Amino acid sequence: MHLPRRESSALMLAALFLLAGTGNVVRGQNTPPSVNQSTGKEIETKEVQPVVKKTEPWEIKVGGPGWLANVSGITGFHGFNQNISVDVGQLLRHINVIYAFNGEVRKGRFGVLGGLLYLNAQAGTPERSGLVSKVDLGLQQFGGQFFGSYRVIDGPRGWLDLLVGFRDTYVGQQVGLQANNLAIDAASTQLVDDVAQRVGIRVSDLGTLIRTDIINKLTALDNRTPILPVGPVAEFLKGKILDAVEQQIQSQLPPLEAAIQAKVQARVNQVKTGLENRISNYLTGQLNRSFSFYDNWVDPLIGLRGRFNLTKAFYLTAQTDVGGFGIGSDIAVEVYAALGCQVTRNIYSEVGYHYLYDDFRDEGANDFLYQVSLHGVQISAGLNF
Repeated sequence: MHLPRRESSALMLAALFLLAGTGNVVRGQNTPPSVNQSTGKEIETKEVQPVVKKTEPWEIKVGGPGWLANVSGITGFHGFNQNISVDVGQLLRHINVIYAFNGEVRKGRFGVLGGLLYLNAQAGTPERSGLVSKVDLGLQQFGGQFFGSYRVIDGPRGWLDLLVGFRDTYVGQQVGLQANNLAIDAASTQLVDDVAQRVGIRVSDLGTLIRTDIINKLTALDNRTPILPVGPVAEFLKGKILDAVEQQIQSQLPPLEAAIQAKVQARVNQVKTGLENRISNYLTGQLNRSFSFYDNWVDPLIGLRGRFNLTKAFYLTAQTDVGGFGIGSDIAVEVYAALGCQVTRNIYSEVGYHYLYDDFRDEGANDFLYQVSLHGVQISAGLNF
């Protein structure tokens, strides 16, 4: 009778131990892992994740600068040099074609950038006096530059680049002349009459007469106040005309002197008329023609370019380079500074000042001198990606 009670008590005691063990297991699952266990799991996770390398994105920038450039300096040929001063208003009134472009491609600290400018202009300058009735001027000018760049400073407030590159400059100038026939005929007659009045004239006096009656009336060839920045391409023609007219008169002096001394007026008139026609025809041929000149040179360049961010939208930017070093120009200097605005994420605009000076001399057949500066406000707009 007592055995069943003992078995019942033993069963209840075993059930309590089982419940206690189950409770301990549940509590063990809810407790946080030990520090050692946590560290082991973190190390194991880092070993599984792959290392991701950061790649530098490509940056592309294109723009269109509007350079309102004035032109000033000295240019000329064969030692005949002329001061040039042409403002941007005169240039704009006579431009046929103009275009400008700049662009940049960059990845990381390395990049390439460049730009180009082309101008084609024509102008006519009517003459109210002298032996030339009209002078037509033509100008073609091209400038293209290319740089490789390395970013030496790059931070949230701005950057600084080193530049190495070159600039290619091309200049073409033309002068077209139209003869003033009535003035040429009158000047030829006046010169021959002056010579006839001085029988036995000496060479020095003859040169003075030719300068007074002919050469001094060729001021249009000097191009003293050009509408376009074109040098005196035809100025050397005055010396050529002086020598040729002097030779023609010298060849006719003996028969002219003989007719005058013989007092044969018909013969005098005949010699004078023949000489007048020869001089007039020669002048007409020389003053109804065009002259052109073309030259091209390449300058190596080194420079700096930088940017300083004022705010998220506004910034200051500047670029300067120097080159030539006697390889192309003796010296070439360029400076640009501007205030910029990042209008949107992909659109920017800049307003600044641009200055370019070139001192170049070609001592070849034309002995071309080009000491000219282009300077003025530049307004730019473009896209960056």
